[in-house]
Amino acid sequence: MAKAYALIMIAVTVSFLGFVVENVWLGLTKGYMDNRNMMLPFLLGYGVAMLAIYLLFGTPQHLRICGVAISLQSKASQLLVYFLLVMVCISIGEILLGTVVEKTCQIQWWDYSRLPLHITRYTSIPTSAGFSVMVVTFMNKIFLPLYESFLNWDYKRLKYTAIILLVLLVGDYVYHTCLMYMRKSMISRWIIDTSGTRIYQMLHKKQHSFG
Repeated sequence: MAKAYALIMIAVTVSFLGFVVENVWLGLTKGYMDNRNMMLPFLLGYGVAMLAIYLLFGTPQHLRICGVAISLQSKASQLLVYFLLVMVCISIGEILLGTVVEKTCQIQWWDYSRLPLHITRYTSIPTSAGFSVMVVTFMNKIFLPLYESFLNWDYKRLKYTAIILLVLLVGDYVYHTCLMYMRKSMISRWIIDTSGTRIYQMLHKKQHSFG
């Protein structure tokens, strides 16, 4: 069971990183950060997706497809194949999640229509490639050391930390998903304006000058 608890802790870690990544992206492109429809600073979908990728494809060093080991001639080839597999999964996952939320909650959770090479409003080649680079980097450099680090925890500490955090994250996700479904709107609890920051103004200087 220690291995299962260590994987849960990785999912929790990635859920937090997903929350950070989304808010950094929003802060730089939209000029604000918010709670991302949750109470806690975790987006469970990122953690679940990372575990699914691990279970389906392993890691770049130990590539497998649904349990079947794949051995290629070079590390570069393995990285490329892993990247392409992840990219396809991310694209399909975004389309499915975005469409389901739109059909059930009448919410367009995000919209990539203004980006080049978008495939429906819910995914695009640039965003999928960007997410895939981050996933491959994490799986190639961080996943196994982090996994081993959690396994080195005291068993009881690992067990109870993993269970408590999992219950909190699942509860937060289910509660706010139900709220979104009932209200047919986003759940805004806090928002931080970043449009006045120097980095935002530098990135959008040209846009403002031509506006």
